[in-house]
Amino acid sequence: MRIVIIGAGNAGRQLALRLCEERHSVVMVDADAEALAQAEAGLDILTICGQGSSPAILEEAQVDKSDLIIAVTDNDEVNILACLLAHAAGVKAKIARVTNPKYIHGSSHYDLQAMGIDLVINQKQECAREVFNMLQMPGALEAFDLFAGRVMVAGFSINAVSPLVNRTPAECDRLDLIQSVRVIAIRRDDELVVPHGNTVFKKNDLVYLVGQRSDIAAFSDWVCPEIKPFEKIIIAGGGDLGLMLAKFIETEVECVLLEQDEERARFCSAELNKTLVLRADALTESALEESGLHDRTAFVALTGDDEGNIMNCLMAQKKGASFTVTQIARTDFIPVVEQLYLVNRVVSPYISTTNAILHYLRSKKVRAASLLHNLPGELLDVTISADTKMAGKLIHKIKMPTTAIIATVLRNGDVLTATGDLELMANDRVLVFCDPSAVKKIQALFL
Repeated sequence: MRIVIIGAGNAGRQLALRLCEERHSVVMVDADAEALAQAEAGLDILTICGQGSSPAILEEAQVDKSDLIIAVTDNDEVNILACLLAHAAGVKAKIARVTNPKYIHGSSHYDLQAMGIDLVINQKQECAREVFNMLQMPGALEAFDLFAGRVMVAGFSINAVSPLVNRTPAECDRLDLIQSVRVIAIRRDDELVVPHGNTVFKKNDLVYLVGQRSDIAAFSDWVCPEIKPFEKIIIAGGGDLGLMLAKFIETEVECVLLEQDEERARFCSAELNKTLVLRADALTESALEESGLHDRTAFVALTGDDEGNIMNCLMAQKKGASFTVTQIARTDFIPVVEQLYLVNRVVSPYISTTNAILHYLRSKKVRAASLLHNLPGELLDVTISADTKMAGKLIHKIKMPTTAIIATVLRNGDVLTATGDLELMANDRVLVFCDPSAVKKIQALFL
């Protein structure tokens, strides 16, 4: 597939890396020659220096001969115009990253998808959902929803006193919980383990499971009994991401939003119903004291300053916050922050963007691929059609790759545990976890 990427920033480079790994032909366009040089140094791509919304530059990139254009610059207007021009040139698929929610929800008369953009991504909204899930499931190292919230994926760390350690799934004393969810993967050091019935859980394993939210919550209470629900959430930063998160949270738990800019603070206050909005600098002790931070508080730093976010979290920890989350824009910072345990969780809007775009790149039947931050694997959302050989087949009779496992099945709105004697039926949506190297095999198997 020939793919043109407009934008050589973090999102563009991450996408180019993944697409090159899958042997696509990638052309990258950006007005910043230095950013292009950095991208070209580590990737097998063609680069063109110029404005991505310029018809002449798009012609030079031979957009009309491309299968897909992905516009992920920091400028919404450039992204939208580049995709609209590509649509006029006959490009089959167009993806635009759009940050301003007014472009997405502003008017029914200007529907970007109706105008020819196949996928419109708001990375901040995706990131806000990710943080919301973290706060609802603090025992999980990573958690997100699939199937419109019917299914949750979560990862838990196994410590020395965990009821899972040194046991197989069948040996656990809460078989009701083990059987209500599906363990899909284990990260053991840097190794990916696809579990089977005789797999033994070990100390420091990162165990990923899939199930309904209520079952995952019960599992979390069992393996992490020391972690209690938060009584208050404090958000530092009233930008789009902070405001979106506050809207998600305020109906669930007491929420305080700290915003330094007076005009923006007033805007946030008008947009929110139950959240207390304080005009304050989160880096000051007085702001944390005024917000009522205590030991059952989660602190979320979502300003546009990576270093400031980290310092905000460290200050909040010093004041007694039991849980901290930070947004990190620079992806090269993330491994360092995680290895030093400076905060409890790290989120990246660029990883969220990459995730959403790779969803789209799968075939029509394999409709989504969710990348896991802490696990080298993907979750594929597969639809079983009536004419496929999978329809009417029992799961244990399917010759799956050794690095893949069927996680769960959605049938007529009901979530079914993927046991070996479950028969797949036409129109089932099947969630498959696999190593990235097995993606094409899964696609071929279910097509």
